[in-house]
Amino acid sequence: MNPLLLVSFGGVAGTLIRFGIGIFLPSERSGTLAANLIGVALASALLVLMERHGTVEMRLFLLPGFCSGLTTFSALAIHSIEPAQDGGLYVITTLVLSLAIVAAVLPLARKIIPVRQ
Repeated sequence: MNPLLLVSFGGVAGTLIRFGIGIFLPSERSGTLAANLIGVALASALLVLMERHGTVEMRLFLLPGFCSGLTTFSALAIHSIEPAQDGGLYVITTLVLSLAIVAAVLPLARKIIPVRQ
């Protein structure tokens, strides 16, 4: 399948999940934080899965497609410039939690997901 279509379809799916998170967590800042942290965790695990068992098509659909549609960097940027609402703290919180998730999920995924035989 065409790589552009794979990324597009994955992006639509991720965006719909992001929209659902926004309904479940109606606070815009909480929804953005949750979507970004979920996306980081998924991308970390999927990166290992794609290295070990994925195809190029699956990788395109899931990583630059789905996970990119799920995460919301533009919303993070907007929330970061709201000094009255502790924008700087919001960015630091997002960054620290994201890095902690990657540090935890990558080694765990490498232990759980078997290497392709």
